[in-house]
Amino acid sequence: MYNSKLIGILNILNRNEKELLKKWINSPAHNHRKDRSKLLLKLLNKRKLTPKTSKKEDLFAYVYPVETYNELKLNSLMNLSVQLLEDFIYFSSQKKDTFSKKKALILFFQERKLNKYAQQYIQKAQKDQTNTSIQNSVYYSQQYRLEKIIFEHQNIVIQNQETNLQAVFDNHYLSFILQSLDHACLAVTHQRLYKAVYQIPLLEPILKDIENGKFENIPSIQLYYNAYMALAHPQDKQYFETLKLLLYKHHNILTPKEIKNIYLIAINYCIRLSNSGAEKYVRALLELFQYGLKHSILIDQDVLSRFTYKNIVAAAIRLKEYAWVDLFIKEYTPYLEDEYQENYAKFVYAKLAFAQQEFDKTLELLAQVEFDDVFLNISSKTMLLKIYYEQDYFDALDALLTSFRRYLQRNGVLAYQKELYSNIINLTEKLIKVNPYNKQDKTELQTEIEKTNPLTERPWLLAQLAKLK
Repeated sequence: MYNSKLIGILNILNRNEKELLKKWINSPAHNHRKDRSKLLLKLLNKRKLTPKTSKKEDLFAYVYPVETYNELKLNSLMNLSVQLLEDFIYFSSQKKDTFSKKKALILFFQERKLNKYAQQYIQKAQKDQTNTSIQNSVYYSQQYRLEKIIFEHQNIVIQNQETNLQAVFDNHYLSFILQSLDHACLAVTHQRLYKAVYQIPLLEPILKDIENGKFENIPSIQLYYNAYMALAHPQDKQYFETLKLLLYKHHNILTPKEIKNIYLIAINYCIRLSNSGAEKYVRALLELFQYGLKHSILIDQDVLSRFTYKNIVAAAIRLKEYAWVDLFIKEYTPYLEDEYQENYAKFVYAKLAFAQQEFDKTLELLAQVEFDDVFLNISSKTMLLKIYYEQDYFDALDALLTSFRRYLQRNGVLAYQKELYSNIINLTEKLIKVNPYNKQDKTELQTEIEKTNPLTERPWLLAQLAKLK
């Protein structure tokens, strides 16, 4: 029973949701079965649901104390209980949608010919729309539906007057534009990662309208437009620069989830360019990270992604912001999911120690890191590669390069990551073999390092090459 849908749903509810669910279960309007109430309240009152505390036989005996255990009957009761839970979840989600509530009331009063009350709720809905700071596709979709209701209400109450049809058309189009641009950003990302091809209907006329200045005063459209263009045309830097300014100015105009998605587009843009040798984008990247932390854009339900955490540290170390890194680790490690906190803290402290040339401390910390995470493993191997080289441990380095290459081939690493780390391996091998007294060989290797993309370790490789005499 522990692996059932019923237990799975109950386990994800928080304390407040469980208390509201108890009231829902005890309400005759929602539940008329006593056996369903007994089962659900018994489960909800347990401190923790485990295989031991949710045995089918024990629960059946509690609900039906005078009956012999019947698995079919219990399974049927569990299914009925899941249905009640689903009704509760639907009701709870609908309560948050105040616009749909007002729309339902307006339509109810219109059908019952109580136009005075319908008009009151129309005015309340208009006031709510005016007062909201969010202007995403949902906002314009709601505005479209509201304008449609107003149009129909006008036809009922007053005949042959000037209508709001243009507002109906405009808001419908604005909602469609925002949805299309959102999907277009997703499509470009998928195309890059998975070599897929998508056809987005009417995208070209939408882009043309925006380029012609038709929506220059609608920040949400400008955010999505510049995010899409930065993805689709990364060589044209103006789109990223505009996007960055818009994010700093209008980060409250979309929902937290939506603004975070656009923020990640800007962050990944900087990562790609900095990995390709454009060092100035490392500073832009760190500034985005710092702004995103300050305004909680990168923190979702009090959780900071471990990948973002690692990238923040990498960017700050690259800029030699060592004091800031130390403060960041202390302040933001508690925002990682519990199971990652200790491991990732040791790893980033190892990166910080390495950056400060404390190689013994780095090796000591890396020895304490558990390498279940592929990308943590890869990053650690890169650090070891540099330590072995700088400490002249060439036998260990040779073995590491061989095992590193095999690791990339065996594990499920994205094509971009595989190319990136393969470049590091190949160029390190060439660095070992280059004749330090042959100026031409060194110049050729320098040119290759400078032109190879993607390559995160370009500054380190060039620095090591410059030391050869």
